[in-house]
Amino acid sequence: MKIVVDGIYETSKMKVEIGEDVVSKFFKETGNANKRYQREKESLLRLSGSFGFPKLISFDDDKKILKMSRLPGGKPENLSEIQINLLRKMVNEMHQVGVTRHAIPIRDLLSNNSEELGMVDFERVTLRRFGLSPIWLVAKKVSNYHLYRLIQKFQPNLLSESERRFLNKMNELRNMLQKLKPLKNKITLNYYINKYFR
Repeated sequence: MKIVVDGIYETSKMKVEIGEDVVSKFFKETGNANKRYQREKESLLRLSGSFGFPKLISFDDDKKILKMSRLPGGKPENLSEIQINLLRKMVNEMHQVGVTRHAIPIRDLLSNNSEELGMVDFERVTLRRFGLSPIWLVAKKVSNYHLYRLIQKFQPNLLSESERRFLNKMNELRNMLQKLKPLKNKITLNYYINKYFR
């Protein structure tokens, strides 16, 4: 859960200063800091002028600082039918400009009321490099999966039959992969034991 103290939100990877109209995001020097910085910068540049997203004001590549407009509101407790329709439009807009999110947690959504919605935090995204990229096509499906999960949680009646089937198939696949995770960890552990201790 994101906790803001005196207008500052800080983790081991970033520091965010929230002003009245401007948000400054500083990426700390960690292993993948530059990749996360570049992804968010490029996402905001592509989404410039689109409704519901922060506007990139300035950036400093050397210091890895992004300054963007502050969206109004806080994390919504629920999503209304109007907000779900707005979210659909926002995700579609992202896909049109070549941005997909790896997840859409509700903590990254902002609203003042049940008729508004904004979205922040674009570090974990896939950016389209060319139209028929297999990676991009898979990333779009993952993005839609997380959209449908939110719809199912807050307004399940708004899911179409095809969306419901897609969600069920993806849930089955996810559960299967979760079951294989211990095996993957065991194989990885055995690999390092054999490599370094035998």
